[in-house]
Amino acid sequence: MSNLPNAATLLLRLDYMLAKQAVPGYQQTQTERSDPAADPRADSFEVEDQPATEAAKENPEGKVRTKIYELVHRGGRTFERARTAWVNPKVAEQLEQRKRASDWIRMLGNYLPIYFVGGYVRDKFFKKVSKDIDLVTLVSLEEAKKILEQINIEFKERNNSHSRLQFEVGGMKVDLISITPDELLSNLRSRDFTINAVAQSVTGQFYDPTRGMEDIKLKWLRSPNNDSVKSFKSDPARILRAARFLSDFPIKSHPSVLKGLKANSESLSNLKKRRIGFELVKIMQTEKSWIGLQFLLDNDQLKFISQDLADMNETKQRGKNHKQSNVWKHTIAALKNAASTDAVVNLSILFHDIGKNKTATDDNTHFPGHDKTGAQLTTRILTELGLPKDTIKRVSNIVENHLFIGKVGPSGDIDEYKKLAVTLKGDMERFFKVSEADAKDHKEYDPKWLETAQKRMKKVKASKPVESGTEELKKSQETLLDESISILLSHEPEMTYVDEMLDVLGVNG
Repeated sequence: MSNLPNAATLLLRLDYMLAKQAVPGYQQTQTERSDPAADPRADSFEVEDQPATEAAKENPEGKVRTKIYELVHRGGRTFERARTAWVNPKVAEQLEQRKRASDWIRMLGNYLPIYFVGGYVRDKFFKKVSKDIDLVTLVSLEEAKKILEQINIEFKERNNSHSRLQFEVGGMKVDLISITPDELLSNLRSRDFTINAVAQSVTGQFYDPTRGMEDIKLKWLRSPNNDSVKSFKSDPARILRAARFLSDFPIKSHPSVLKGLKANSESLSNLKKRRIGFELVKIMQTEKSWIGLQFLLDNDQLKFISQDLADMNETKQRGKNHKQSNVWKHTIAALKNAASTDAVVNLSILFHDIGKNKTATDDNTHFPGHDKTGAQLTTRILTELGLPKDTIKRVSNIVENHLFIGKVGPSGDIDEYKKLAVTLKGDMERFFKVSEADAKDHKEYDPKWLETAQKRMKKVKASKPVESGTEELKKSQETLLDESISILLSHEPEMTYVDEMLDVLGVNG
């Protein structure tokens, strides 16, 4: 350990030289450092005082006061600043966790030339909290392992698409790969979209050869070099990832992306259904999943997830209680009403009326048995898409019973409510979430109707407590991740960088 300060000086000087000479397109943060070996942490943030008016506000119910760090553009410069905000306790905990991890990695930068890359940098620009950190280092993994061992950090070695080291700091998972300076440039330039192609050194420089920071500012989703034609051809799953990013961030697709879609209109037909299924789950876990789904429908790509889903746009519904003219528009409205990032909830809403196309009367005013037909279609489609059996059962059960309150009545037979509780087990809260989202898009929606049904259900002592559903869902999601990893490793797409693979696996959130 005695020789580490000298090594740190040399490595940080290398980092500084790279920022100034070897990497075109870098942007300097607000403070230009004359001594690259100095500890960068002391001056890496600008702190803005909380306005007096905000400080005087009472504590919003259910919120806690915390400090958030964000990247901002001002006067042609990009810098990181801190400000106070009221957030829910879970978000505050995640923010504090990210700060601890970031500070620790900046300390690690005293021993290794490392860069934050991909989703972690992107999320900071969009003021989101990343679940993981992706790093690249300019020394070999063997050298990196020696440093980690010297500072007592336990790590695991992984070797599939890229050799990497995985470890945990500050409660966050970290993934580290080794590349050369030239590879750093090609790595960023070969990514799916420019918003994922920005790297940041621990000394504060941003490396941005594809103008990703400009696209973030302009709210564009764009492929590097405007070449979505080539990008989507090399990996059709990027079409689905485009839908996910449009759902998750306040951005719009660049014209070159739409050009790439037209040139690759049938590319998704060559992608394995299980891969499509995994990408669908990621879309359904975003804040505004309906945006990505509508994007796929508008560009004639939804049919590759399921033709039955695409057909919903052609299924009219003329009932006097329907606000929307077709089933697809109603489904999108219900997803908006739910405002959920729960995959089970959103999948249930997506499929809840899929049976209407098969059961519509001649005048499209009634759809007898569409709940049971929809459950059968849901099971078949999600099985083809490779989702775990437990997840499929959960979703299909909610789809099959989504008309329960209308059939039994809010104050109906208590035995029927007991049967429903046994069927749905820990998904009762999700069931009511779906029911509310669906009902809100009907002309005669009455909130008291749903409240009465919920009170009725509270009287039922289910065989399993509601909390069990959370644990079962967690296990289901873990199974989905494990299965998807196996699928991807047995059929690697043409990816030239590790972060995209990690995003596909859900490691970057």
